[in-house]
Amino acid sequence: MTLSATLQRELVFLVAWMLFMLTIGAVLGVALPALFAALVLYILWHLHNLNRLVQWLNKPSKNTPEAIGIWDEAFFKLHNQHLRQRKSRKKLTKVLKRFQRSTKAMPFATVVLDSNNVIEWFNPASKALFSFRSRLDIGQRIDNLIRQPEFIKYLSKKDFTKSLEFDNQQKKISLNITEYGNGQYLLSASDITQRTKLDEMRRNFISNASHELRTPITVMSGYIEMLQKNINESNRFPVEKISQQTIRMEKIISELIELAKLEATVSIDKYENLDMTRLLTEVFNEAIALDQNKHTLLSDIEDIKITGVYEEIRIVISNLLTNAIRYTPEGGEIILSTSKDDDGYYIHVKDNGIGIGYEHIARLTERFYRVDEGRSREKGGTGLGLAIVKQILDHHDAILTINSQPGKGSQFTCFFPARDN
Repeated sequence: MTLSATLQRELVFLVAWMLFMLTIGAVLGVALPALFAALVLYILWHLHNLNRLVQWLNKPSKNTPEAIGIWDEAFFKLHNQHLRQRKSRKKLTKVLKRFQRSTKAMPFATVVLDSNNVIEWFNPASKALFSFRSRLDIGQRIDNLIRQPEFIKYLSKKDFTKSLEFDNQQKKISLNITEYGNGQYLLSASDITQRTKLDEMRRNFISNASHELRTPITVMSGYIEMLQKNINESNRFPVEKISQQTIRMEKIISELIELAKLEATVSIDKYENLDMTRLLTEVFNEAIALDQNKHTLLSDIEDIKITGVYEEIRIVISNLLTNAIRYTPEGGEIILSTSKDDDGYYIHVKDNGIGIGYEHIARLTERFYRVDEGRSREKGGTGLGLAIVKQILDHHDAILTINSQPGKGSQFTCFFPARDN
């Protein structure tokens, strides 16, 4: 074992002190008592310094006790350690105050929970949103304060991968919980009442307007059909154009109504196991009939297990195949295929058509968004097909992925996560 330089000096001092006292004792003829007295004085000196150390530790100050030998170095190191700790505490205090100021300024309600869902801290926005009280509610279980069944169920499941929307005190609240630290949770919530009302107004307007437009469009279609039966050649072209646009309007109105219905429907709670081989075969055969031998249509369908609504999934695949037929030049190739892995199941619709620029991909599922408006109208597109696809996939917790290169073609992939039966 290697001794430190300080301890070596202390041992040298102890030996010298003992020899000094032993020499004096020998001269006076009391060698052993002198040696004993030297040990007692040495111990008392250490006890004295220990007492000074305890007093300083109980009430630390800038000035440490003065001493010699090993105690001088001990006090010096303790003093430096004390200064470093004070500096660190000041720094941590500044960080904590800055954090508290920022969280207090946050417009979202923020609550810190322990592993037992007990409130440890919350910001002022939480008081406004949940009517929390600082002195009374810290230390309370949050499910004793927010007693909505949806929230309690969400909290007890401990599955916070998705946000929760629920009604509380006549407010619509969107809430997220994130686990951090040693079993702690950070809850953040915001009031989305106004946004929900605006969305509902928009859906109602589109639904009502679409229904109101359907009747006059139907009447117009009837009269146009009558005109087409008794019309001279000079007027046939404009009447046919009117007929085409009327059919297009009927299609847009039908898809708007369908989209409004999908948006008004909450997430599906009851799933049925779908015969995907039959569904995909049916849609593929319909695509062959629609295509009229203008493209090469291929299928590579293996058995995949998807749960959901049969007719909705049918609409998704039909829309994707119709788009592929519509935007792939004659003679092109379109492939419908499936695959699976440990995460779930995939349905792919691939073509070697005109492709889509990268800057357009993120907006393809927006309503009425078109990459090329003139070409889309010419092909009979309404700009609503992919919006309907996305809405249906959202209901099934599925994801639409688009990969495309201009001039090389596109691949639309629907991913359905595996579910526990």
